Amino acid sequence: MASASGGKLFMDITQDRLYDGRAAAQPRGLTLRLELAAYLALLLLALVLRVAELDAVPLSDSEARQALAAWRVAWPNAAGVDIVPDSPLLFALQVFSFSTLGGNEFTARIFTALAGVALILSPALFRDLLGRQRALLLSTLLFFSPALLISSRADSPVVWTLLVAVIGLWALWRWRDSRQSGYSALAVVCLLAALLLTDPTGPVLALILLGAAAVTLWGKRADEEGQGTPLRELLAGGSWLYGLLVGLLAVVLVSTLFLTYPEGLSAVSGLLGAGARGLTAPPSGAPLAFPLLVVLFYEPVLVLFGVVGALWLARSGRLAGVDRFLLGWLIFGAVVSILYAGLGADHALWVVLPLAGLTSRVVVELLRDSDRLIWYAPGWAKWALALAMVALLVVLAVHTQALGRALLKSPEGTVQISQIDARSAVWVLVALLFMITGYFMAGSVWGGGTALRGWALGLLAFGLVSSLGAGWNTAVFDADSPVEFWHIQPTSRNTWLLRQTLTELSARESRGFPMLEVAALAPEDGVVAWLLRAYPNTRFVQHISEARTLPVVLLPELADPPDLGGSYVGQPFTITGGWSPQSVRLADFPAWWLQREVRTPAQAASRMVLWLRQDIYSGVPFNDLGR
Repeated sequence: MASASGGKLFMDITQDRLYDGRAAAQPRGLTLRLELAAYLALLLLALVLRVAELDAVPLSDSEARQALAAWRVAWPNAAGVDIVPDSPLLFALQVFSFSTLGGNEFTARIFTALAGVALILSPALFRDLLGRQRALLLSTLLFFSPALLISSRADSPVVWTLLVAVIGLWALWRWRDSRQSGYSALAVVCLLAALLLTDPTGPVLALILLGAAAVTLWGKRADEEGQGTPLRELLAGGSWLYGLLVGLLAVVLVSTLFLTYPEGLSAVSGLLGAGARGLTAPPSGAPLAFPLLVVLFYEPVLVLFGVVGALWLARSGRLAGVDRFLLGWLIFGAVVSILYAGLGADHALWVVLPLAGLTSRVVVELLRDSDRLIWYAPGWAKWALALAMVALLVVLAVHTQALGRALLKSPEGTVQISQIDARSAVWVLVALLFMITGYFMAGSVWGGGTALRGWALGLLAFGLVSSLGAGWNTAVFDADSPVEFWHIQPTSRNTWLLRQTLTELSARESRGFPMLEVAALAPEDGVVAWLLRAYPNTRFVQHISEARTLPVVLLPELADPPDLGGSYVGQPFTITGGWSPQSVRLADFPAWWLQREVRTPAQAASRMVLWLRQDIYSGVPFNDLGR
């Protein structure tokens, strides 16, 4: 009975029609409570994964620049010049958090982490359009996404752009169904926010969604043999002008901190300028089509299910309007990821969201019982097969990792049979053979459809869990590892030691107050400037000669000790690490992909030396040789 009711509930989807919750029977109270409990569980788990250890990872260079722009407005006595931020919305949120909660890594990232949680739950807005089951599955897929987890914890403005875009799409859909002018106004406000407030690449995402909408309308008109509704009629009756005025007002209020900081309007032009520069200027060290490579590296199972699902829906003629939109979004997002140079790893979300949407449609089909079974298959059959598939994949993964480590020990550029772990190779072959023979055995007992569903569900479950673990490692444990493909010259945790050293010096020299006189030969909008944010007597110098005889000097590492006009003691600190994926040979790829073990170790990309004048270091009277 449960299987039959589930099939009836999603009949519209399986027959290539959008699900309309108003036309279906109202679910029972128990179903609603279970659905609410599922969303609440996702909310709590997503919140824990994004807030835990949020301040245990140092800010990246781009994060530091954005945070310093807000810090120097929230605390006007801070050293350094004013910075034009790239995201006016993040600028406003960080000014608020720094003014009320203090300036640290946690307060710099907390609002984006919460936006990541909201993005996970956003499919609930489309429950009546997608169907309750598919909306919940889509939220679950986004919860397991490593790209979304890492971006949410890294204060990425791309998360905000996507959240605003999703809300705008929901407003458009609600306006199309209800014709209430408030929804059309909200859609325009979200459009302006995506273009002018969130991220320099917001206009590019808007063009991607516009292309996806064009594909959807074209497909609809083709199905209806030219009887589609003209665009002018679709837009008639909306409060577009009112939404434009409200949106412009919101842009002005947010960027100027509610008119208390008029200079904040320059952030809007800074955002547009950064977006224009991204057309030709890629991030330093980023390969071509970086977001696509990130998706393939971190979300292979989602790519497999999303692409195969899209091909299956297209060939079977079961593409509904939502699926056409997601497919158009995926295609345009992939093309732009190749053509637009200035995209980072977090822009992989442009592809991850439509992939998750298409995968959710596939999972709905996998959870249904086939109507074309030749013989009876019990309801628990596909779940037993899924569990068996997970067990076989665990065996395969463990021994594939052992093989990868063995290949890594072989001489560079060669693969020697003697270096291969024979036991692991045997287990890999056994696991693969069991997968193949197990599928045919299950198909002969319960039918090929049940066997395929069980094997696919097992692969999806294993892939989601392993991807989430990889995302957590990338975002927390390996956040400073250049070997992680996501990172390009990440900030080293050695910077914590530099900050701790400065704190101890303040405790000794100025009785705990951050009144040290520090000279720093470093950019005023980078990681070093963020570490020195609490020291108002910091001087950012342009040449070593400007720092002569000063008590505390922070300089880039040089081959020879600098001439500072006296006796100084220096301690080097690694600021960023570097490593090139081009050093990976084909035989090394399994070890790198599965375990982040590489043949060529990472190196320090930039180092700073903290020079202390001798009297500051040990109390010896200072000998000024420069006089």
